[in-house]
Amino acid sequence: DVADFGAVGDGVKKDTLAIQAAVYCCPEGGTVRISKGTYLTGPIFLKSNITILLEEGAILLGITDRYEYPILPGMVRRTDDIKKEISFTSWEGNPLDSFASIITGQNVENVNIIGKGTIDGNASNSDWWIDVRNKKGAWRPKLIELTRCTNIKIQGINMQNSPCWSVHPYYSDNISFIDCSIFNPDNSPNTDGIDPENCSDVKIIGVKISVGDDCVALKSGKIYMAKYHYKKTENITIRNCKFERGHGAVTIGSEIACGVCNLDVSKCIFEKTDRGLRVKSR
Repeated sequence: DVADFGAVGDGVKKDTLAIQAAVYCCPEGGTVRISKGTYLTGPIFLKSNITILLEEGAILLGITDRYEYPILPGMVRRTDDIKKEISFTSWEGNPLDSFASIITGQNVENVNIIGKGTIDGNASNSDWWIDVRNKKGAWRPKLIELTRCTNIKIQGINMQNSPCWSVHPYYSDNISFIDCSIFNPDNSPNTDGIDPENCSDVKIIGVKISVGDDCVALKSGKIYMAKYHYKKTENITIRNCKFERGHGAVTIGSEIACGVCNLDVSKCIFEKTDRGLRVKSR
């Protein structure tokens, strides 16, 4: 229980360190329990082989000061071989420095994020949606970003008020979103719902999305990533979802330099989206 590590959940005290301590102390196969309350937090970094249970009434509320968010380097070169490099995050298809997300996964596997709780980016009370085309320290964070992760399940969670894309799986495989909801105001900039980028075997099932940009956008990077880090986005299943508002219900692009293939969309409702199926390319 994060309370055992000093988390208060009163919406005033910053609970980042207490939650992070609970995550890192959780034994393999264990569960980190976040009970009812409002937990003011910056980015939390995941580790492998655990479950995070966000109980009903529990809210992870993003800190509004962007400079309390670590900056992830878009690309780092290996010291033992300068020809090799590794990307930790991206911005619109290029490996560019970005603030870490409320939930950040880097090279983790076998993680469940479950429950009826809420992840609230608190963007409407910050400056994340103001002057968005100018970089301020780094590019904006997401609610959840999963980089080079495998076998991740997110089920039942409510997500809202994201600073940017709500969920961004990046070079990840076997990712499932089940019975979740994502809500961002219709005038919020670039607040896509779920944007798998250079990913394979992604399931989006029973998810309700209402956002200020594309509900689901399938991406695979711009030309630099395609040339040096090629991985197409493939084997995507979207089923029994409801997409309300948004520029496109299901979009391919616009960053698709590696290609997108084997997409199956069925038994979904598109209600008041600008477009239903949208295909675009840079």
